[in-house]
Amino acid sequence: MEQIVPGYNRASGPAIALPRGEHALVPTLRGPVSLSPRAMLAHDIWNLRQFTNVPNGALQELIRLNKELHTGAFTK
Repeated sequence: MEQIVPGYNRASGPAIALPRGEHALVPTLRGPVSLSPRAMLAHDIWNLRQFTNVPNGALQELIRLNKELHTGAFTK
């Protein structure tokens, strides 16, 4: 996200803690990213839905926090 959202800080940005086993199953993007911030967030949420047992409410809260902290970065 640091590459595509100005001011995003991985150390203090919204996140969901996962057990190591689930975390290892989630694919990660490496290198330059050509996705919009909104598409990147959607990709991350899709991966969390597919590969983990994170409750839907927690995913919705993650989306809300990202939109709240980075106003305008996740608009259509």
